[in-house]
Amino acid sequence: MGVTVSTGITTSVRLDKAEAENERMRQVPMETLLSGLLERLDDEDLAEVCDTLSWKFQDNGTEMLDTVRSWLDGDDIRRIEAALTINDGFLFRTREESETAFTKLVARLPQFRKRTEAILQAWDARCRPKAVRDVVEGTWPISTAAQIYGVSEDRLRRWVEESPE
Repeated sequence: MGVTVSTGITTSVRLDKAEAENERMRQVPMETLLSGLLERLDDEDLAEVCDTLSWKFQDNGTEMLDTVRSWLDGDDIRRIEAALTINDGFLFRTREESETAFTKLVARLPQFRKRTEAILQAWDARCRPKAVRDVVEGTWPISTAAQIYGVSEDRLRRWVEESPE
């Protein structure tokens, strides 16, 4: 069942329930929405809600991740802990972007070293086997595979050289 929204002229647009809800949610600033959720939920529940919300937003959660990434630049420990839980800590498009942000974070707040190292290790564990296989099997040239898997060409070359294949 849809909702009819008048455009103020002589036309109207039909929105399904998800689109109508998306419109309503967009009226609340993302920072306000996430702050409200952060007050009410533990990190794991917040991560689960954010994962669900990312599929509901037209931008697939881009604005939400932008907001969460900004928490890493602050000093609010609770927000940083939550940010590192959302999307399993995969907040950036590339490993190098993650590494840069995490290096800055750890320089300010060393207690996050183990957590950020674990996120980067998880990135490698997730991407390395597929990226190496794609290069070794000739599925993609190294430059394309590096872009697909969000790693530098140099890192991918090292992975390929280190692989037993």
